[in-house]
Amino acid sequence: MDRIQKLMQQLNTPYLVEQTDDLYYLTGLNLSKGRLFVSSSEVCLFVDGRYFAFAKRQFSHPVFMWEEQKAYFAKQSTIGFDGASTTYDAYLTLQKELPHITWVTSPSPVKMLRLVKDASEIAILKKSAKITWAGYQEIVRRLRVGVSEEEIALDFEIYCRKNGASRLSFDPIIAFGENSAYPHHRAGKTRLEQDQIVLIDIGAVVDHYSADMTRMVHFGTIDPQLLHFEQIVQQAQQKAISQVRPGLNIRELDRIVREEFDRAHVKQLYTHSLGHGIGLETHEYPRIRIDGDDLVLQPGMVFTIEPGLYQPGLGGIRIEDMVLVTATGYENFFAPG
Repeated sequence: MDRIQKLMQQLNTPYLVEQTDDLYYLTGLNLSKGRLFVSSSEVCLFVDGRYFAFAKRQFSHPVFMWEEQKAYFAKQSTIGFDGASTTYDAYLTLQKELPHITWVTSPSPVKMLRLVKDASEIAILKKSAKITWAGYQEIVRRLRVGVSEEEIALDFEIYCRKNGASRLSFDPIIAFGENSAYPHHRAGKTRLEQDQIVLIDIGAVVDHYSADMTRMVHFGTIDPQLLHFEQIVQQAQQKAISQVRPGLNIRELDRIVREEFDRAHVKQLYTHSLGHGIGLETHEYPRIRIDGDDLVLQPGMVFTIEPGLYQPGLGGIRIEDMVLVTATGYENFFAPG
């Protein structure tokens, strides 16, 4: 069934879609600005002059100029919008442009549609993962004493762009030695030394869909404490991944990891959520956390599982994979082999 038709069936109140990734998901059009109006019985798209001719040619529903909204919505009284992604300034703009309408904020119904990927989305995500993995292998070969984090990050971007990626999912996290203790470290001028651990968190985008992966590289002899942390993280991650299947509450995955860390007496070093949904956005719904949404796993969901332990002054360990929920279990896009 068409994505817009699915959305129409879910709506009790007419809805306005403005978030760019949601617009792409529903229309297939790259729009920096647009409004898609959807109700249970009608669909139309509003764009400005930059996109009008293109949208008229490519979109199968009515397309209007931006200035035509006031007349089009003259008989509408209530329209819903996504309060989580619409800024207050954007809300004030809606009120100013269409003052006769009562605007109702509600959780985005598009978010729930995007939660479960279809076969075409899964195929593209696998391509993104494949390029990411190949890029990872390329930059590992480039690790040498004296190379900087930012040089390795640039090598990764060049490789991915040359091999089919349109861009990167995010600025690569390349962290040498003690820098690995900071979960969102950004590649800088730190140079690699012998006997350091290297954290590599990277992702490539193919056809709008992101990949995300983290691996640890041993550059020489590694501190025994970090090796111990790595073993704990590996075991916790694999235990969580092994439980992925339809019907499981997603919060259980984080609980499994936290219990493993508690048994190993390192839970205080785990400072973030277990993972996140991934697709048109690198970080999208849902967030995987023990106190997160009460959400049951469904076939077609794709998310990361990335437990980590971080000891300032020493270093950190994080291992991240992308996991697809299948009809009977799971598929790991970065599984060995």
